[in-house]
Amino acid sequence: MRWPFVSRRQYDAEVSSLRSQYEALRERCEGAESREASERYARREADETRTALTLVNTHLTEDLTDVKEQLAELRALSSDSAATRWQAEARREKRRADRLQKQYDDAVGLKPGGIVDSRPWQPGYKADAS
Repeated sequence: MRWPFVSRRQYDAEVSSLRSQYEALRERCEGAESREASERYARREADETRTALTLVNTHLTEDLTDVKEQLAELRALSSDSAATRWQAEARREKRRADRLQKQYDDAVGLKPGGIVDSRPWQPGYKADAS
């Protein structure tokens, strides 16, 4: 036999070697895929848990605020001073206004920290000479 030809024994040995390498690589890839899938599942579960905890925390904070307001009202009602009642009412209305302002800001997409000055990217902007 000449150069381009290979004996059957050599061919079978090469094929079995390549098959064993292929099987080892396939098993390694399947193991990596299952690890990645379990990691994705764990991340998804953690995200869902974090979201649920955030919602619970938000509701508990709102409930706590409501209870504090009710306590302030009860204290104001128990005292005879009109000024104390007015102060409690003013605090309650300020909290309500702050909550409504936050809901409005969230609804229109304003970021925390206020509105950014847009003059630098407006047409015709010139920096102050001072």
